[in-house]
Amino acid sequence: MAYGRISLEQVLNSEDFYQLPKMIIKAKYYRKLRAEAKLMFALFRDRITASLTNVKQGDMRFVDECGDIFIYYSIEELVQDLGWGRDKIIKLKKELIRYGLIDEVRQGVTKANRIYVKNIITDINILNMDFEEAKPLINAVKSTEVGKCDFKKSENSISRSRKIRLQEVVKLDSSKNKESKNKKSNNISSRKPEKNSDEFSQSAETNQSLSQNQSTPFVEQKYYSLLQVIAYKYNEQMFGFPDVLTMTHNQKMKIGQYLASGYVTSAEVLNMIERIPKDSASPLAYLLKSLENLKQERLYEQKSIAHLNAENYYSMKKEDDEND
Repeated sequence: MAYGRISLEQVLNSEDFYQLPKMIIKAKYYRKLRAEAKLMFALFRDRITASLTNVKQGDMRFVDECGDIFIYYSIEELVQDLGWGRDKIIKLKKELIRYGLIDEVRQGVTKANRIYVKNIITDINILNMDFEEAKPLINAVKSTEVGKCDFKKSENSISRSRKIRLQEVVKLDSSKNKESKNKKSNNISSRKPEKNSDEFSQSAETNQSLSQNQSTPFVEQKYYSLLQVIAYKYNEQMFGFPDVLTMTHNQKMKIGQYLASGYVTSAEVLNMIERIPKDSASPLAYLLKSLENLKQERLYEQKSIAHLNAENYYSMKKEDDEND
């Protein structure tokens, strides 16, 4: 086993590295954050990648009722991995909390605390300020964002809502032609998820009116947790892209409009992010175009469903009139 210089083959095929956003090192805002705390943050970011992998495989143990992803990283593990004493580990975690890089939530005396890894600051004005100088601005932003989520239902309810939607589409007043109507309904192939009180609440009309506004789009606070997951995935995916900054608040709100419209789910957004070509000149534009295409496709399908529903209704009505 050679212990010399790192080769290209090692980097491409075998070596695993901890990653850290460049802004944590370069930005004035994070300059006074201790180097040890920055290293600990890199460990936390690496572990949340494992949580994301579990979510993709259908394991939702590391997603809370609000849709936020968390990790477990005990004091004992940190002591072992970093080689520092317990007191220093606790002090560094508190420093990361103070800088808004993690949240820690107690789960009980016998249970490990949940650690929520947070996005770094992306506002250029704030990044160019000292931490203490920027605190009033950070606190002002926090006051406008959601604290604890209101909704408790998970996105698993989407599949149930989708079934209800299909049942409502083919439901007609009379039972006389039930068999023939069911044959017609079997031809309906709608992939539009039904709106529910969690991820899908605003109408498509609301989304259209929002898209006409060129200022920062408005998205209900209930979507913020989902958008945080999406932003983290996007930022992680963009790590290998040259000259690509992390997702801004305004960009998150644009994506939030598609969630609020009811025609796109957050799981589909995450899948689209994974499919962004590495040679894409504008990854965000590619993502937004993909979302718009999916929305338009489902709008067309919805119109087809409505047309078929109307045909069924008038066909039934005509037969009823003839029988009378």
